[in-house]
Amino acid sequence: MAEKDYYDILGVKKAAGADEIKKAYRALAKKFHPDKNKGNKDAENKFKEISEAYAVLSDKEKREQYDRLGKEAFHFGGQGGANPFQGGSPFGGFDFSQFSGGGARARGGRRSTGGGGFTDIFSDLFGGGGSFEQGPQRGADLEAELTIDFRDAILGTTMDLVIGGKGVKVKIPEGVSDGQRIRLRGKGAPGGNSGQAGDLNVLIHIRPHPLFERRGDDIYIDLPIKVGEAIRGGEVEVPTIHGPVRARIPAGTQGGQTFRLRGKGVKKKAGAFGDHYYRVEVTVPKSTAPEVLEAADAIDASYEEDPRAKLNTGL
Repeated sequence: MAEKDYYDILGVKKAAGADEIKKAYRALAKKFHPDKNKGNKDAENKFKEISEAYAVLSDKEKREQYDRLGKEAFHFGGQGGANPFQGGSPFGGFDFSQFSGGGARARGGRRSTGGGGFTDIFSDLFGGGGSFEQGPQRGADLEAELTIDFRDAILGTTMDLVIGGKGVKVKIPEGVSDGQRIRLRGKGAPGGNSGQAGDLNVLIHIRPHPLFERRGDDIYIDLPIKVGEAIRGGEVEVPTIHGPVRARIPAGTQGGQTFRLRGKGVKKKAGAFGDHYYRVEVTVPKSTAPEVLEAADAIDASYEEDPRAKLNTGL
C-alpha cells in the first residue's frame, strides 16, 4: 500500500503556506493528542502520523527535499543521498511515549518533552516550553423548552425546570413573547479544569388564552353586549389581563366597533404598557316569546334605512 502523502495527512494543498500548515496541524494535534485520547491506540498512531508530516512540512529545507523526492529523501539508500535526520526518519529517534503517559510531568501538571525535536514545535504552537496543557474549559451551553400560561407570560412568574436531573428556577420576565429565549448564565454544563459553566437557553412557548389575543404589546378581546346596551349605551365590565375594568359603551354602538383601554396591555421594554382593545359583538335573545317579537318589530321599525342597502350598489 502506498504511503500517505504528508499534505493529505494534514488536509492541505501542496501550495499551502506555512501559516495554513501550522493551523491544520494545530487543530489535528489537539484532536488526537494522547492526553485527550488515553488508551486509544488509533489516536496515538494518528498523532504520530500528523506530527511526522508537520515535522517535515514546517521545515523549509526538509519540505523542499520532500517535494523533490518524497519520503525517499529521509531513508538510507534513497536518491536523496546522505540522510539529514541521522536515523532514517524525520524524528531522529524521537520518543513518542512521552505523549502517552511515559513522559515526565513538570510542576503544575505540565508534561515535559525534553530538549530538541518537538519541543520547539509544541512551544511554538501551544506555548509553555514544549508542553501541552489544556487550560480551563468553559462548559457547553444547554438548550431547554418551557411551556407557560398566557397570564404568566404577560405578568411574569418563576417556574421550576428540571435539566439533567437537576432543578433550575427560571424567572419569566413580564411580557415575554412566544418563541423568545431566556438565557440563564452559568446554568449549563459544568466546565473542565476549573472552567466556568456554560449557559442554559430556555425556549418559551405560550399556551393560547380562551379570551385574550396578543398582538405585539397590545391585547384584544371580543366583548358581547346586549341589544339594549348597544341602543341605549351604558357601563359594562371589560375583562383585562390586569383585572376587570368598568368602561362606557356609547349609545348607538354598532356590532364590530372597537374601543381602547390605554395601558392595560403588555409591559414594554422601556417600562410603558401597551393597550387593551375590546371589539363589541351585539348578541340577540334566543327567545321567541310574543313580547320579545313585539319589541323586535318596534326596533326594526325604527331603522331610517335598510342596513343592507349599500350591499346592492353596483350589482
